[in-house]
Amino acid sequence: MEIIFSRDKHHIDTSKGMGIVLGNFDGVHLGHVELIKRVINTCKKNNLKSMLYTFSNHPENIIAGKIVIPLITTNRIKAKILAAYDLNYLYFDEFNESLMKMNPIDFVEKVLVDQFNVKAVTVGFHYHFGYQGKGDANLLRILGREYGFGVDVVEPVKLGDTIVSSTVIRNLIKEGNVEQASKFLGRKYTISGKVVRGKNLGNKIGFPTINLLPNDYLVLPSKGVYITNTIINDCIFYSVTNVGENPTIDEDGIRIETHVLNFKGDLYDSDVAVQFIKKIRDEKKFNSISDLSKQIAKDVQFTYEYFNCKGIYNKINMC
Repeated sequence: MEIIFSRDKHHIDTSKGMGIVLGNFDGVHLGHVELIKRVINTCKKNNLKSMLYTFSNHPENIIAGKIVIPLITTNRIKAKILAAYDLNYLYFDEFNESLMKMNPIDFVEKVLVDQFNVKAVTVGFHYHFGYQGKGDANLLRILGREYGFGVDVVEPVKLGDTIVSSTVIRNLIKEGNVEQASKFLGRKYTISGKVVRGKNLGNKIGFPTINLLPNDYLVLPSKGVYITNTIINDCIFYSVTNVGENPTIDEDGIRIETHVLNFKGDLYDSDVAVQFIKKIRDEKKFNSISDLSKQIAKDVQFTYEYFNCKGIYNKINMC
Protein backbone atom coordinates (compact mmCIF):
# COMPACT_ATOMS: atom_id res chain seq x y z
CA MET A 1 0.00 0.00 0.00
CA GLU A 2 1.38 3.37 -1.03
CA ILE A 3 0.70 6.21 1.42
CA ILE A 4 0.22 9.61 -0.21
CA PHE A 5 -0.35 13.06 1.29
CA SER A 6 -1.89 15.57 -1.10
CA ARG A 7 0.72 18.21 -0.19
CA ASP A 8 3.56 16.00 -1.49
CA LYS A 9 4.59 15.27 -5.05
CA HIS A 10 3.12 11.98 -6.15
CA HIS A 11 2.06 9.89 -9.12
CA ILE A 12 -0.98 7.63 -9.07
CA ASP A 13 -1.61 5.19 -11.88
CA THR A 14 -5.23 5.89 -12.81
CA SER A 15 -5.07 4.43 -16.32
CA LYS A 16 -7.24 1.40 -15.47
CA GLY A 17 -9.57 3.42 -13.31
CA MET A 18 -9.91 3.59 -9.54
CA GLY A 19 -12.18 2.06 -6.95
CA ILE A 20 -12.34 4.49 -4.04
CA VAL A 21 -13.72 4.14 -0.54
CA LEU A 22 -14.58 7.46 1.10
CA GLY A 23 -14.79 8.49 4.75
CA ASN A 24 -12.94 9.74 7.83
CA PHE A 25 -12.02 6.26 9.08
CA ASP A 26 -11.21 7.47 12.59
CA GLY A 27 -10.46 4.36 14.61
CA VAL A 28 -10.65 2.03 11.57
CA HIS A 29 -13.39 0.11 13.36
CA LEU A 30 -15.45 -2.93 12.31
CA GLY A 31 -17.76 -0.83 10.15
CA HIS A 32 -14.79 0.70 8.34
CA VAL A 33 -13.29 -2.73 7.78
CA GLU A 34 -16.47 -3.83 6.00
CA LEU A 35 -16.21 -0.80 3.68
CA ILE A 36 -12.55 -1.57 2.94
CA LYS A 37 -13.24 -5.23 2.17
CA ARG A 38 -16.09 -4.26 -0.15
CA VAL A 39 -14.01 -1.82 -2.22
CA ILE A 40 -11.11 -4.29 -2.47
CA ASN A 41 -13.48 -6.99 -3.67
CA THR A 42 -15.03 -4.61 -6.24
CA CYS A 43 -11.60 -3.62 -7.55
CA LYS A 44 -10.43 -7.21 -7.92
CA LYS A 45 -13.57 -8.13 -9.86
CA ASN A 46 -13.24 -5.13 -12.20
CA ASN A 47 -9.44 -4.90 -12.53
CA LEU A 48 -9.28 -1.49 -10.80
CA LYS A 49 -6.72 0.07 -8.50
CA SER A 50 -8.06 0.47 -4.98
CA MET A 51 -7.80 3.63 -2.87
CA LEU A 52 -8.92 4.77 0.55
CA TYR A 53 -9.49 8.53 0.35
CA THR A 54 -9.63 10.39 3.64
CA PHE A 55 -8.49 13.62 5.27
CA SER A 56 -5.28 14.27 7.19
CA ASN A 57 -7.29 16.56 9.50
CA HIS A 58 -10.85 16.15 10.75
CA PRO A 59 -13.30 18.40 8.81
CA GLU A 60 -15.42 19.16 11.89
CA ASN A 61 -12.38 20.50 13.76
CA ILE A 62 -11.35 22.68 10.82
CA ILE A 63 -14.86 24.08 10.42
CA ALA A 64 -15.13 24.83 14.15
CA GLY A 65 -11.59 26.24 14.37
CA LYS A 66 -10.89 24.10 17.46
CA ILE A 67 -10.91 20.51 18.64
CA VAL A 68 -14.57 19.53 18.87
CA ILE A 69 -14.08 15.87 17.94
CA PRO A 70 -11.09 14.19 19.63
CA LEU A 71 -9.60 11.49 17.45
CA ILE A 72 -9.27 7.79 18.20
CA THR A 73 -6.21 7.28 16.00
CA THR A 74 -3.36 9.38 14.65
CA ASN A 75 -2.64 9.32 10.92
CA ARG A 76 0.49 7.24 11.58
CA ILE A 77 -1.43 4.58 13.49
CA LYS A 78 -4.26 4.69 10.97
CA ALA A 79 -1.79 3.97 8.18
CA LYS A 80 -0.23 1.13 10.18
CA ILE A 81 -3.64 -0.49 10.70
CA LEU A 82 -4.63 -0.08 7.05
CA ALA A 83 -1.37 -1.64 5.86
CA ALA A 84 -2.86 -5.00 6.83
CA TYR A 85 -5.37 -4.72 3.98
CA ASP A 86 -4.82 -5.20 0.27
CA LEU A 87 -5.25 -1.56 -0.74
CA ASN A 88 -3.14 0.01 -3.47
CA TYR A 89 -3.28 3.55 -2.13
CA LEU A 90 -4.02 5.39 1.09
CA TYR A 91 -4.61 9.03 0.17
CA PHE A 92 -4.63 11.76 2.83
CA ASP A 93 -6.13 14.97 1.46
CA GLU A 94 -5.90 18.17 3.48
CA PHE A 95 -9.30 19.56 4.41
CA ASN A 96 -8.90 23.28 3.77
CA GLU A 97 -11.07 26.26 2.88
CA SER A 98 -11.18 25.26 -0.79
CA LEU A 99 -12.51 21.79 -0.05
CA MET A 100 -14.80 23.14 2.67
CA LYS A 101 -16.53 25.42 0.14
CA MET A 102 -16.60 22.91 -2.72
CA ASN A 103 -20.13 21.87 -3.65
CA PRO A 104 -20.90 18.14 -3.97
CA ILE A 105 -20.98 18.13 -7.78
CA ASP A 106 -17.59 19.83 -8.03
CA PHE A 107 -16.11 17.35 -5.54
CA VAL A 108 -17.27 14.45 -7.68
CA GLU A 109 -16.18 16.01 -10.95
CA LYS A 110 -12.88 17.67 -9.96
CA VAL A 111 -11.61 15.20 -7.38
CA LEU A 112 -13.13 11.79 -8.01
CA VAL A 113 -13.48 11.90 -11.79
CA ASP A 114 -10.81 14.30 -13.09
CA GLN A 115 -8.11 13.58 -10.51
CA PHE A 116 -8.60 9.86 -9.93
CA ASN A 117 -10.58 8.51 -12.91
CA VAL A 118 -13.00 6.84 -10.52
CA LYS A 119 -15.00 3.85 -11.75
CA ALA A 120 -16.42 2.60 -8.44
CA VAL A 121 -17.14 4.33 -5.13
CA THR A 122 -17.86 2.68 -1.78
CA VAL A 123 -19.37 4.64 1.12
CA GLY A 124 -21.21 4.05 4.37
CA PHE A 125 -24.95 4.56 4.67
CA HIS A 126 -24.50 7.87 6.52
CA TYR A 127 -21.82 9.37 4.25
CA HIS A 128 -22.05 13.12 3.50
CA PHE A 129 -19.77 15.25 1.34
CA GLY A 130 -19.40 18.70 -0.20
CA TYR A 131 -20.25 22.13 1.16
CA GLN A 132 -22.13 21.89 4.48
CA GLY A 133 -22.41 18.14 3.94
CA LYS A 134 -25.19 18.65 1.41
CA GLY A 135 -24.15 15.62 -0.62
CA ASP A 136 -25.28 12.17 0.53
CA ALA A 137 -25.34 8.59 -0.71
CA ASN A 138 -28.43 9.16 -2.85
CA LEU A 139 -26.86 12.15 -4.62
CA LEU A 140 -23.70 10.12 -5.12
CA ARG A 141 -25.71 7.42 -6.89
CA ILE A 142 -27.29 10.01 -9.20
CA LEU A 143 -23.90 11.56 -10.00
CA GLY A 144 -22.44 8.09 -10.52
CA ARG A 145 -24.94 7.41 -13.28
CA GLU A 146 -24.12 10.78 -14.87
CA TYR A 147 -20.33 10.45 -14.66
CA GLY A 148 -20.06 6.72 -15.27
CA PHE A 149 -19.10 5.13 -11.98
CA GLY A 150 -20.83 2.62 -9.74
CA VAL A 151 -21.77 3.36 -6.13
CA ASP A 152 -21.85 0.75 -3.37
CA VAL A 153 -23.59 1.98 -0.21
CA VAL A 154 -22.79 -0.31 2.71
CA GLU A 155 -25.44 -0.84 5.38
CA PRO A 156 -24.49 -0.33 9.04
CA VAL A 157 -22.50 -2.95 10.89
CA LYS A 158 -23.96 -3.77 14.30
CA LEU A 159 -22.82 -5.41 17.51
CA GLY A 160 -26.03 -6.53 19.15
CA ASP A 161 -28.49 -3.70 18.62
CA THR A 162 -25.82 -0.96 18.42
CA ILE A 163 -24.47 0.44 15.16
CA VAL A 164 -20.67 0.47 15.16
CA SER A 165 -19.49 4.08 14.80
CA SER A 166 -16.57 6.29 15.80
CA THR A 167 -18.94 8.36 17.95
CA VAL A 168 -20.04 5.32 19.96
CA ILE A 169 -16.42 4.23 20.40
CA ARG A 170 -15.31 7.70 21.58
CA ASN A 171 -18.07 7.75 24.17
CA LEU A 172 -17.13 4.27 25.42
CA ILE A 173 -13.49 5.32 25.77
CA LYS A 174 -14.44 8.49 27.65
CA GLU A 175 -16.53 6.36 30.02
CA GLY A 176 -13.57 4.06 30.66
CA ASN A 177 -15.35 1.13 29.03
CA VAL A 178 -12.28 0.10 27.06
CA GLU A 179 -13.44 -3.53 26.88
CA GLN A 180 -16.53 -2.64 24.86
CA ALA A 181 -14.65 -0.03 22.82
CA SER A 182 -12.16 -2.71 21.80
CA LYS A 183 -14.98 -4.99 20.64
CA PHE A 184 -16.31 -2.24 18.37
CA LEU A 185 -12.81 -1.48 17.08
CA GLY A 186 -12.04 -5.13 16.42
CA ARG A 187 -8.73 -4.77 18.30
CA LYS A 188 -7.51 -3.39 21.63
CA TYR A 189 -7.87 0.37 22.09
CA THR A 190 -4.30 1.70 22.03
CA ILE A 191 -2.36 4.86 22.84
CA SER A 192 1.19 5.18 21.54
CA GLY A 193 3.97 7.72 21.83
CA LYS A 194 7.45 8.46 23.09
CA VAL A 195 8.41 7.84 26.71
CA VAL A 196 9.13 11.11 28.52
CA ARG A 197 10.80 11.81 31.86
CA GLY A 198 8.61 12.13 34.92
CA LYS A 199 9.37 12.92 38.58
CA ASN A 200 10.89 9.46 39.15
CA LEU A 201 8.43 8.85 42.00
CA GLY A 202 7.64 5.33 40.77
CA ASN A 203 11.22 4.19 41.30
CA LYS A 204 11.24 5.65 44.81
CA ILE A 205 8.13 3.72 45.88
CA GLY A 206 9.09 0.49 44.16
CA PHE A 207 6.89 0.69 41.06
CA PRO A 208 8.83 2.37 38.22
CA THR A 209 6.70 3.72 35.40
CA ILE A 210 7.05 4.81 31.82
CA ASN A 211 5.30 8.08 31.07
CA LEU A 212 3.49 9.20 27.94
CA LEU A 213 2.23 12.70 27.25
CA PRO A 214 -0.96 12.26 25.21
CA ASN A 215 -1.72 14.44 22.20
CA ASP A 216 -4.39 17.02 23.02
CA TYR A 217 -6.42 16.02 19.96
CA LEU A 218 -6.82 12.37 20.98
CA VAL A 219 -9.71 10.95 22.99
CA LEU A 220 -8.56 9.58 26.36
CA PRO A 221 -10.06 7.05 28.76
CA SER A 222 -11.66 8.35 31.95
CA LYS A 223 -9.24 8.91 34.83
CA GLY A 224 -8.35 5.73 36.61
CA VAL A 225 -6.25 2.57 36.65
CA TYR A 226 -6.34 -0.01 33.85
CA ILE A 227 -5.00 -3.46 33.10
CA THR A 228 -2.95 -3.01 29.93
CA ASN A 229 -0.45 -4.56 27.55
CA THR A 230 2.62 -2.51 26.69
CA ILE A 231 4.37 -3.11 23.38
CA ILE A 232 8.11 -2.48 23.54
CA ASN A 233 10.31 -3.33 20.53
CA ASP A 234 7.57 -5.61 19.15
CA CYS A 235 7.34 -7.52 22.46
CA ILE A 236 4.14 -7.50 24.52
CA PHE A 237 4.50 -6.98 28.28
CA TYR A 238 1.68 -7.11 30.81
CA SER A 239 1.26 -3.84 32.65
CA VAL A 240 -0.82 -1.54 34.86
CA THR A 241 -1.61 1.99 33.64
CA ASN A 242 -2.85 5.09 35.41
CA VAL A 243 -4.58 7.78 33.39
CA GLY A 244 -4.93 11.03 35.31
CA GLU A 245 -3.29 13.87 37.20
CA ASN A 246 -1.80 12.00 40.17
CA PRO A 247 -3.76 13.98 42.78
CA THR A 248 -1.73 12.46 45.64
CA ILE A 249 1.37 14.34 44.48
CA ASP A 250 -0.46 17.28 42.86
CA GLU A 251 0.77 16.92 39.29
CA ASP A 252 -0.69 19.18 36.61
CA GLY A 253 -2.17 17.88 33.37
CA ILE A 254 -3.25 14.44 32.23
CA ARG A 255 -0.53 11.81 32.13
CA ILE A 256 -0.42 8.17 31.14
CA GLU A 257 1.85 6.28 33.54
CA THR A 258 2.48 2.58 33.05
CA HIS A 259 4.16 0.08 35.35
CA VAL A 260 5.42 -2.76 33.17
CA LEU A 261 5.45 -6.09 35.00
CA ASN A 262 8.85 -7.76 35.27
CA PHE A 263 10.61 -5.26 33.02
CA LYS A 264 13.93 -3.57 33.64
CA GLY A 265 15.55 -1.08 31.30
CA ASP A 266 15.77 2.54 30.22
CA LEU A 267 13.02 3.44 27.76
CA TYR A 268 13.32 7.24 27.68
CA ASP A 269 12.64 8.58 24.15
CA SER A 270 11.58 5.09 23.00
CA ASP A 271 8.34 4.54 21.09
CA VAL A 272 5.87 2.36 22.99
CA ALA A 273 2.21 1.45 22.62
CA VAL A 274 -0.18 0.84 25.52
CA GLN A 275 -3.18 -1.41 24.84
CA PHE A 276 -6.07 -0.93 27.26
CA ILE A 277 -7.80 -4.13 28.42
CA LYS A 278 -9.93 -3.43 31.48
CA LYS A 279 -10.53 -0.62 34.00
CA ILE A 280 -9.72 -1.58 37.61
CA ARG A 281 -10.77 1.54 39.49
CA ASP A 282 -11.22 5.30 39.32
CA GLU A 283 -8.37 7.67 40.17
CA LYS A 284 -8.19 8.51 43.87
CA LYS A 285 -6.29 10.92 46.07
CA PHE A 286 -4.52 9.14 48.93
CA ASN A 287 -3.54 10.57 52.30
CA SER A 288 0.13 9.66 51.88
CA ILE A 289 2.69 8.25 49.45
CA SER A 290 2.69 5.11 51.62
CA ASP A 291 -1.04 4.62 51.09
CA LEU A 292 -0.57 5.19 47.34
CA SER A 293 2.20 2.57 47.26
CA LYS A 294 -0.02 0.02 49.03
CA GLN A 295 -2.83 0.60 46.54
CA ILE A 296 -0.47 0.24 43.57
CA ALA A 297 0.68 -3.09 45.03
CA LYS A 298 -2.97 -4.19 45.12
CA ASP A 299 -3.47 -3.03 41.52
CA VAL A 300 -0.40 -4.99 40.42
CA GLN A 301 -1.59 -8.10 42.26
CA PHE A 302 -5.04 -7.73 40.68
CA THR A 303 -3.36 -7.57 37.27
CA TYR A 304 -1.33 -10.73 37.93
CA GLU A 305 -4.50 -12.51 39.01
CA TYR A 306 -6.35 -11.29 35.92
CA PHE A 307 -3.75 -12.78 33.59
CA ASN A 308 -3.56 -15.91 35.75
CA CYS A 309 -7.30 -16.41 35.25
CA LYS A 310 -6.66 -16.13 31.51
CA GLY A 311 -4.16 -18.97 31.80
CA ILE A 312 -1.13 -16.84 30.95
CA TYR A 313 0.32 -16.08 34.39
CA ASN A 314 3.68 -17.65 33.60
CA LYS A 315 4.08 -15.87 30.29
CA ILE A 316 4.97 -12.35 31.37
CA ASN A 317 5.99 -11.17 27.94
CA MET A 318 5.45 -12.32 24.38
CA CYS A 319 8.05 -11.68 21.72
